[in-house]
Amino acid sequence: MGIQISVDGSWSMTAGGGRIDWNGIRDRVDMAAVATALLGPAAKRSGRHLLWPCPFHDDRNPSLQVDPGRRCWKCWPCDLGGDAPALVMKLRGVGFPEAVRTVAELAGIATPSSKPTRPRPRPGPARTSMPPAGPLGVAAAEKPPGEPTGLSPANALAVVDESAARLWTPGGAAALAYLEGRGLAPETIKAARLGWADRIRMPKRDGSGTWPLAGVVIPWHESGRLTRIKIRRLGLFRGSKYIEAFAADWRVYPGPEAIRPGKPLIIAEGEFDRMLLAQELGDLASVVTLGSASSRPEGSALLTMLRCPAWFIALDADGSGDKAADKWPARAVRVRPPAPVNDWTEAFQSGVNLRRWWTDRLGGTEAPERSTWNELSAQRWGPGLTTEGGGFESDRIVWPAVWPGPADDDDREERAAIMEFDGGLTREAAERSAGLKPSRGAES
Repeated sequence: MGIQISVDGSWSMTAGGGRIDWNGIRDRVDMAAVATALLGPAAKRSGRHLLWPCPFHDDRNPSLQVDPGRRCWKCWPCDLGGDAPALVMKLRGVGFPEAVRTVAELAGIATPSSKPTRPRPRPGPARTSMPPAGPLGVAAAEKPPGEPTGLSPANALAVVDESAARLWTPGGAAALAYLEGRGLAPETIKAARLGWADRIRMPKRDGSGTWPLAGVVIPWHESGRLTRIKIRRLGLFRGSKYIEAFAADWRVYPGPEAIRPGKPLIIAEGEFDRMLLAQELGDLASVVTLGSASSRPEGSALLTMLRCPAWFIALDADGSGDKAADKWPARAVRVRPPAPVNDWTEAFQSGVNLRRWWTDRLGGTEAPERSTWNELSAQRWGPGLTTEGGGFESDRIVWPAVWPGPADDDDREERAAIMEFDGGLTREAAERSAGLKPSRGAES
């Protein structure tokens, strides 16, 4: 006996072992009922959303939300979401057709037989390869309609190779400027094999077609094997900034081999912050990222990390970063980027010498100075020293004006305040620099 499916409420059909048309039942699925059947009762309600602890990460504060009206779910820390079949596929590791059957049963639309049948093999000749679509017009390997799709390993490698070459052409100029604006040196960009893709064709999960994707290509490798591709979209777009185009058993970025036993280990939030810190810190520490604030190390990656004497959780300076850092073991030290910035790229762009800052932090200084006087004095000073209306001009940020000419104590107090609060100096150093206290050399 097959599965009895009610199509429109007035008559039924026997589906046997064939596929269930997801488009035919989509609007009749109770997403809340499906989630409850899979995850148990909801932990709480927030407005129109029901919330569960996310099963895909260590979630003490329920963050998987279900919108019954839109029939979808989303976990923002994991950056995962979709419809009811997507939740079943992620939880049970099954294909799309089987997930649709499960949803139909859980939603009460289909009645399972006493001997559930499995999908029949797709008959017919061997699959043919997808026709080329031009440079970076790469489609996924052909799969039966309805199966989850994604870039095949061969096409994923082609995307990495072609996008890396394209980045250094006029067509990739805007993306290259974006990367250099984040403080990444050409050597870092090339070593990471970053690229620019302007027309990847990403297949839709239900096999109904493709959708275009463009952005900065961030490949993950492990021992020379491509394990993941993330796309950072630029400009105006709808949805997430980052799209995963390929995944194959990834663990850490840029790979476990970046973790050097005996060295301090810094865990950054994203790939770009990781690249920048590794570039600036050099041999001071190992720097990796797990791809998001909420991710946790597993398996051999965790064993490799345990060989590092100290862990520093250098996530963004926001609530999400603080909550994620709290879930790491006690040996892990939370390190926030120096105020008032949110991440390490912003710190670098605002003039912080990351190597000096982290040298102090790794050496035991709880709150290193944002900038030392020597660092400030080495900046490019503009017309503020000699002409009216100028200011302290840096390559990365424009600081308040430091006025020229004779100064009384009030002027010196103002200059000291500017150097302390805007320049990042300690109060004592600011007063010495402004002339309120004699320099250390004068004292001796």
